[in-house]
Amino acid sequence: VHEIKNQAIGGQGGTVKKDAKINEARHESLKVRDQTGQYALKVEGVDEKVQVLKMEVFVLSELMARGGRHFCRIEDKGRFGNFNYVVMTLVGKSLLDLRKSSPTQRLTLACALSVGIQCLEALEDLHGIGYLHRDVKPGNYTIGRPELNELRKIYILDFGMCRKFTNDQVNTTLKQAEIMETQ
Repeated sequence: VHEIKNQAIGGQGGTVKKDAKINEARHESLKVRDQTGQYALKVEGVDEKVQVLKMEVFVLSELMARGGRHFCRIEDKGRFGNFNYVVMTLVGKSLLDLRKSSPTQRLTLACALSVGIQCLEALEDLHGIGYLHRDVKPGNYTIGRPELNELRKIYILDFGMCRKFTNDQVNTTLKQAEIMETQ
């Protein structure tokens, strides 16, 4: 049982919502990871023409198994009625939002270097399991949450457009008409 408190983000790969309560039987084990009891819930209709949530769950599962450094953890996943869902770590503001809210709309040199290194580490981990992100942009990188003392940690999000590469070739299964430009 998930109690939805409010919608946080509406995105191409489904809708992300803040999730305040997890199934009570699982909640005790989850509290160790997130003392606040807040999680992100991403939902996608099972009849969607392009199923990006399945790819996202698959890639995140592989990253979790390999100890990825800059990725949300999957706390729960499944199907409810006509919807697939995934419950994962709730993160902070995107780099795009942080830059826009800054008076100078810039990062300091030290901050930019730290952020840049962590962004590259995230891509290195993703490439290490054989995937290309294909939608790298400031809106798909976030900081951690202040209440968890993660303001200096960078996360990468949105793996729905990822594709596996083998022998220097990328397996692109989307037709040109299905590829959308994102911000």
